[in-house]
Amino acid sequence: MIYYGLVFAQVFTFVAYAVVSAGAALLQERANNLPLWDGLNETSLAATEAVYNDVFQSTTYIIPYPGRPQYQFQYQWWIIEFEFFCFAITAGLTLFPAFIPRGRPVALAFLSSALVLVMDNVNALFFLLRNDTAKAVFEEYRIETAQAGLMMVGIANFMTIIFLGLYQPAPPADKSDVTVKIYSHPV
Repeated sequence: MIYYGLVFAQVFTFVAYAVVSAGAALLQERANNLPLWDGLNETSLAATEAVYNDVFQSTTYIIPYPGRPQYQFQYQWWIIEFEFFCFAITAGLTLFPAFIPRGRPVALAFLSSALVLVMDNVNALFFLLRNDTAKAVFEEYRIETAQAGLMMVGIANFMTIIFLGLYQPAPPADKSDVTVKIYSHPV
C-alpha cells in the first residue's frame, strides 16, 4: 500500500511540476514584455523603478532587474530545475524499488532541501498576491498560477518524503521451511 502512495506522489509531482513551470513561464513572459517602462520620462522612470524594486526586494526571494527582466525570475527557474533533478531521482527509485534502500538517503536529503526552497517561494508569492502593485504589474492570474504550482510541488514533496521514508522492500524469500532429507543406504 505504501508503494502505491509513492507512485501517486510521483504522478502528482509530475503534474505539479507542469503547473509550476507554466506559472513561472507566465511570470517570465510578463517580465520580458513588461509595458511598465514604456513612455516614462527620466523622473517617472526613477520613481517607478524605486517602487518596483521595493515590492520585489520585500519578497526576499525575487530580485528585481528593471533594466534586464530576463533575470527577474532566475532563482525561481533554478528551483524548478533543482526540483526536476529531485523528481528524476525519486521517480527512478519508484520505477526500480529494489534500489530504494541504497538511494533513499540521497533522495530524501535532496528532497528535503528542495522543500525548503519551495516553501520560501510560496511565502514570496503570497506576499505578491497581497500586494496591489505586484498584482497590477504582473497580473494576478500569473502569480496565482505559479503559486498553485508551488503549493502542489510542496505537497508532492511532503508525500514523497513520507512514502519513500516508510517504504520497505519485501524481504527475501524465507528459506527456513525448506527441508532436506538425507538418506543413507546400509553398506
